[in-house]
Amino acid sequence: MSFIGIITNPKNEEYMAKMLSKDFPIENIIFITNKNIKNIRNIRFQTIAIDKEIKDSTNLKMIVSNANYIILNSDLNIDLEILKNLDLVVISYGFNSKATFTISSVSENNIIICLQRIIKNIFGSKYEPQELEIENTKNVDISAIICVQSIRLMYGKI
Repeated sequence: MSFIGIITNPKNEEYMAKMLSKDFPIENIIFITNKNIKNIRNIRFQTIAIDKEIKDSTNLKMIVSNANYIILNSDLNIDLEILKNLDLVVISYGFNSKATFTISSVSENNIIICLQRIIKNIFGSKYEPQELEIENTKNVDISAIICVQSIRLMYGKI
């Protein structure tokens, strides 16, 4: 299995690691921060999930250019020039109505995530538009919950 790189805030790392370690070896999940980005810029990630803005756009572009899939929070203010002219699949998520994954509803106990268009996972299997009901976790950003589910779907774990 290849590496999955995740850029998120420290508050969400524990939740994301816990949820993803159910389906992936934890040593294959690397959290990318402003502090460690220079040290990992030569690692080849199969998937990069961007759930937080990162300041070092030069090293971020280097990391992204070696990835096959980008899972991107479309609600962030990110310079999309880093994705220009790259041969990769971009899956977006967020509250933006044009995102691939968006929120249908949020309640105290559950979140309904809507896949708005047909996508293929990394194995080539197609997923039709559908809704996924996910447990709403307290003290975790909704965007982190959507990010985890997007990664799981891309690897056929849903």
